Formats: sequence, structure tokens, C-alpha cells
Amino acid sequence: MRATDRPLTSPGRRAVLTGAAATAGALCLAACGGGGSTESTPSELTLDDVPVGEAVAVKTTSGEDALLYRSGESDLVAFSSVCTHYGGKVSPEGTQLRCPLHNSVFDAATGEPLSGPATKPLTPLDVTTEGNEITVD
Repeated sequence: MRATDRPLTSPGRRAVLTGAAATAGALCLAACGGGGSTESTPSELTLDDVPVGEAVAVKTTSGEDALLYRSGESDLVAFSSVCTHYGGKVSPEGTQLRCPLHNSVFDAATGEPLSGPATKPLTPLDVTTEGNEITVD
């Protein structure tokens, strides 16, 4: 029997599950910002790291992902980076914060949703400054 004469068979359950797991992992890395990170750790965050008028990804003192926005010389606000729609990781884009899962967009200065499907604002976090150093709790 030649290879072209063999009957076609469907892949086994293990092959289907392995392929599905690999695809899900790749999608999560793409949607969740896998790969290199530009987030600052809590101990090294300074005002110099946050340009006026922009948002940056940071870590809280407990190591959670957060977003920090600087609207003026000493005006800072921070929000959880967890999207209020489906829990995706929201990323900074200038004056906006965007979730890659369903494209919800939030205002970086207020955390309010600008476009959905998210309808609730991002969770605010405490920000303190001491000299040039910033702490997000």
C-alpha cells in the first residue's frame, strides 16, 4: 500500500488538545503583552520615568501590574491594569489606556471608559511621591 492509498484518519484527542493548548498559550502571550516588559519595579520608579502627558506601565509595592499617568509636574494618578470588562491587561497608549482583548479604551487621567465594551472605570490606586521617587500602592 502506498502512502497515498492509506485511508485518511482524524487526529487523536491528544493531538487536538496539545494543538489547542499551544494556540491558547500563543494568544495569551500576544493579548497579555508577553515577551519583554518595560514596567518599572516599585523601588526604581521616579518622576523622570513618567513623561508629562503620558501613561506608563508600573508595578505596585505588592508587585501587581498598574498604570501611572502624569498630567502635570507633580500630578499623578494610578489605576489597576486589569480591564473591568473581561480582565485583560490594559496597556498605556499616550493619554489613553487600551485593553487588547476586546479593544476597550480608558482615559489615562480618570480611568473612565472612552469606548467599550467596558462600562466601568479602572480601579484607582494610591500614589505617593517623596522627592523624585514615586510609590504606587
